[in-house]
Parts: sequence; C-alpha cells; structure tokens
Amino acid sequence: MRAASALWRHLGWRGLALSGVGACWIVVGLGLLLTTRPAVNAGAGPLIDLMCIEAWGGVWIGCGVLGGIAGTLRPGRDTWGFAAVSLPPVVWALSFGTAAVVGRYSPGWATVPVYSAVLLLIVIIAALTGGRRRICTCERGGHGGR
Repeated sequence: MRAASALWRHLGWRGLALSGVGACWIVVGLGLLLTTRPAVNAGAGPLIDLMCIEAWGGVWIGCGVLGGIAGTLRPGRDTWGFAAVSLPPVVWALSFGTAAVVGRYSPGWATVPVYSAVLLLIVIIAALTGGRRRICTCERGGHGGR
C-alpha cells in the first residue's frame, strides 16, 4: 500500500492519465500486431495504403510508451506526452471517416465518435491539470522541504 501511495503522490491525475492512456495504447498496438480483425483493416484502409497494419501497431505502441514516460514527468515537461497519446486517435478517426466517405468501409462513420471522444477527454485532462505544479516526495529531499 505504501508503494501505491508513493506512486500516486508522484503521478497525480495528470501523470495517471498519461500513463493509463499510454498503457491502453500499448495494448491496442499489440492487438494490431497479434490479431486479425477484418473490420479494423477495412476502416484503416487509407492508413494501410501508407504502411502495413503491423507498422501502425508499432505507432500505437510507440505513442503509448512515450505517454507512459511523459506521465512520470512534471507538468510543463510532459506536454509532448499529450501530443503522443493524441496522435493515434486523431489519425485513426480520420482514416475511418475517410474510409466511410469514399465507400471503402461504410460503417466507419460510426467509429469516428469513439476516437473523437477519447481525444476530447485527453484534451480536457491536459487543460484541467496543466497549471498545476506536481512536486513529489522524491524531489523534496531528505528535509521534507520543497
């Protein structure tokens, strides 16, 4: 319990959001690498024209790792992490929307709001927690001061 408490004091809401979303993106990337999902391949068709689905899995994993690393940093130094975790849903929403418009995957329009909602929540968390300063116990030193 002590370790969880120390981890919470270090991460706070902002770090937890970055690390949590980063972990989810790693799982999504692994899913793209390890499973075959025809509907995903159809919706991501415009992206697959640029790179194979395995490479896109690597993009999700890479962005997730960057988000996890950024989650351990102080606000102000972690902004690039929010950009990293925002990239995959933006790109995939555009791909599914494009696939629906051009007739490659007509149900793709229904997936766009899911990716957009995730992106909206990421932006809200970044905005609400951006002005806060996070000082964890590891930065205070042995005297308990700031």
